[in-house]
Amino acid sequence: MYGQQPSVQFIPPTVITQYIGQWITTSIASYGQVVAYVSDYNHRTGMVSLFMYTRYSQQPQYIQVHHSDLVGIAPYYGPIPPRPETPRPRPRPRPPYYPGYPGYPGYPGYPGGGGGFWPWIFGQVGTSLGGPQQPPR
Repeated sequence: MYGQQPSVQFIPPTVITQYIGQWITTSIASYGQVVAYVSDYNHRTGMVSLFMYTRYSQQPQYIQVHHSDLVGIAPYYGPIPPRPETPRPRPRPRPPYYPGYPGYPGYPGYPGGGGGFWPWIFGQVGTSLGGPQQPPR
């Protein structure tokens, strides 16, 4: 019923010291999957100094994170800097459908259309601004 749950692999400090001066891939909670160069590890505070490339960046970012913030670690052998992923193109937005605008069903002037709150409010605002008045129904 419950199945096997994914395990999170926190990295002990002894493993991090093996990667000083190397490129790695890891996951950092607030950044996601990153490619990083491990420049230093402070044994006293537990802080790891990294030059990090995120998924979409081409400029390295220097950060210091606690070793417990790193989840999983593996050597990185890809291109430096890593090629950023190109975001998927977003679909073109469709024109909005507002039932209260002229030319759409539901607007009083539309054949077979009814009224509603928005046509009424637009009529009130248009009338108060000196626009055309709607005939009474």
